[in-house]
Amino acid sequence: MMADPAIAVKNLGKSYGEVKAVDGLELSVQKGEFFGFLGPNGAGKTTTIRILAGLIPPDEGEVFLGGFGPGAREKISRLIGVVPESRGFYDWMTACEYLSFFSSLYGIKPSRSSGSVPALLDQVDLKGRQHTAIGTYSRGMRQRLGLARALLNNPQILLLDEPTLGLDPQGQEDIQGLLRDLNRKGVTIFLSSHLLHEVSNQCTRIAIIAKGKMVVQGALRDLQQKANLGEVYFIKIRGALADIPRGEFGARITGEKQTPEAVEFVFEGDLAGVNALIDRLRKAGIPVLEFRPDRDTLTRIFLSLTQA
Repeated sequence: MMADPAIAVKNLGKSYGEVKAVDGLELSVQKGEFFGFLGPNGAGKTTTIRILAGLIPPDEGEVFLGGFGPGAREKISRLIGVVPESRGFYDWMTACEYLSFFSSLYGIKPSRSSGSVPALLDQVDLKGRQHTAIGTYSRGMRQRLGLARALLNNPQILLLDEPTLGLDPQGQEDIQGLLRDLNRKGVTIFLSSHLLHEVSNQCTRIAIIAKGKMVVQGALRDLQQKANLGEVYFIKIRGALADIPRGEFGARITGEKQTPEAVEFVFEGDLAGVNALIDRLRKAGIPVLEFRPDRDTLTRIFLSLTQA
């Protein structure tokens, strides 16, 4: 018998006046998954996360977290940690005071906590600012503190709405590394982000919604098939634009760019096709400087499926 999913959403609906923010949404996230949740601005992502977190009620449908339904919010609250889009902070508090306050407010006992407050602050790289007023924090530091608050109760499920927003590249990598570590320990991660490379690099499955409705969900390859997009490769050769072999390959070559010493372009086709192209280049004596699968696959899928 299959275990209950970590998150199950059934026929979820939510309206604000005449606007249908979420419209018949259904999705399932298995325990231990790193799940990506994508959509254009106004697609209903934040509304969905707020419903999952119990911050607002749905107009219709049901939500189950850890196997518990709408009548078990207290049990659900013990299972989840939430980093919402809008985070409330008390600027006069220090980080230690803030986390201690929420520990007390939530009734979190030491045996249930993911660690002491100093350990949590160290985990999100705020150890040196634990006694500094939150009012002096940068946006990125507040992001880190919000994540620390979400980890207070040692959650089994993390609901994250743009957790790396406002962080510099190093800060993004730090938080992404922390999330990967948590996921390896069995924590289910539900991640909404506009950083598509962040989602494609970390998530095992992805859902894309638009206008409150599910467009597609599955592994990256499933999404690629749904978008009817072939494999795409980035190629860089030493030479000039005229050195790119056209002929049978012409229709599948795009994005040509000349640099002082090289040419870059994108090739769309299967592995056999790209190998034939590489063979042609080598036989012509044209050095191939770089060859790799295109890193923007999810971007192309996202645009293809949401711009209709």
